[in-house]
Amino acid sequence: MSAAGPAPRSPGGIVARNTLAQAAGKVVVLGAGAASIAVTTRYLGAAGYGRFALALALLQTLGVLADAGLVAAVVRESSRAPQRTAQLVGNALALRLALGVVVVALAAAASGLPAYGPDVRTAVLIASAPFALGIVSSSLAAVFQVRLQLGRAAVADAAGRVASLGALLAVVAADLGFAAVVASAAAGAAVTLAITAAFVRVRPAADRAVWRELAVTAVPLGLTLAVAEIYFRADTFILALSRPVAEVGHYSLAYRLYELLALFPGIVMASVFPLLSRQLAESRAAAERTLNATARAFWTLGAPLAAGGLVLAPELARLAGGDAFAAAADPLRLLLCAAALAYLSGLYGFALIAGRRERSALWLALTALVANLALNAALAPSYGATASAAIALASEALLLAGGWLLVRRRLGLAPTVSGLWRVLLAAAVMAAAVWPLRDRTPALTVPLGAAVYGAVLWAVGGVDRRTLEALRG
Repeated sequence: MSAAGPAPRSPGGIVARNTLAQAAGKVVVLGAGAASIAVTTRYLGAAGYGRFALALALLQTLGVLADAGLVAAVVRESSRAPQRTAQLVGNALALRLALGVVVVALAAAASGLPAYGPDVRTAVLIASAPFALGIVSSSLAAVFQVRLQLGRAAVADAAGRVASLGALLAVVAADLGFAAVVASAAAGAAVTLAITAAFVRVRPAADRAVWRELAVTAVPLGLTLAVAEIYFRADTFILALSRPVAEVGHYSLAYRLYELLALFPGIVMASVFPLLSRQLAESRAAAERTLNATARAFWTLGAPLAAGGLVLAPELARLAGGDAFAAAADPLRLLLCAAALAYLSGLYGFALIAGRRERSALWLALTALVANLALNAALAPSYGATASAAIALASEALLLAGGWLLVRRRLGLAPTVSGLWRVLLAAAVMAAAVWPLRDRTPALTVPLGAAVYGAVLWAVGGVDRRTLEALRG
């Protein structure tokens, strides 16, 4: 009688283990990011922070050209043919480095608009160094995603963020000024690359056949990601052309907090994307279970974020940026509501890409982009950052509705979020509980709100045991 082999790892268990491993690192990233925001805003002030954020937004937006969908293509194709991982990563790395040179040149040219001022171009040029290091790190880190070893990626990312914070604190202590603040990110990027390279030993490669293959696969993905990135940043550029730079700083602070709070869905999606890529090729039923369990987790997180943000946004803005950033409260309220929708819209968008329906995702993203640009061009010059935040919320609602329909029609899946009323009830009770304490420090109100939300959700049966079992595997 032959001995039984090891039990296969369940997809839910793989997602849970990778999520927990990343979560430990992301706690460090979140803390370092929050501290960096607090230090940078107070040191540079609203106007200086606006210029700083605008420069990074230019580089990050054009930076999608250096990705061009290559990382997503490598992860998707390597998940289906793991033996090709090193070959695909090496060739994608070489392509991305070549594209990075073009991106830096374009960003420098775009930063020369008179409305942006000379500090923005200086910041773009300085930030090109950590940008290049990040290209190498993110290319190599695709190996972690394919092999579902995302704990290693978390270690590299967390160590880099701590190093960046240390360099920033040193710059501020020595009062070295705006340019040195921008340059401090290079320390973290170098640390992240060093740790990533220690785990992954892949060299750039120039195989023309593989380059052609990657280009054909990546271009539709790259267009989709480029449209999404432009959609994500365009409001900042329009504000900078028509509103005071201090208001750009207020809006940028609200958006930076929005980005930090996207860490959790980001780490979940890093595990879910390769799984969905495999499952959509092998078992639609398994893909549907993974999709709906993830959607339930995202909505359970997003609803209290939106409800709590409506009440606590003023104190969160003051905590992050000081009294000079009190005007960020209203945009922050709206952006936290947008974040709750973005968790689900992002999930459905990645599901379409995993299922090779990136063209559908691209058309949806283009529709949202056109609407976003038109509304910002019409309203932002007159009504400012609050209008831009409201437009972002409406755009996410459009993406969510469109993504839900496309997942049903193009992938043949039935996306659902069960027990929605329980989540909404718990979020409403939580908001009511913290309302009388809304002027107190978030160090008190946020833990209190989380405790109330969890208790009410449990009491009304909103903690789905089947979902927990699926995530535990």
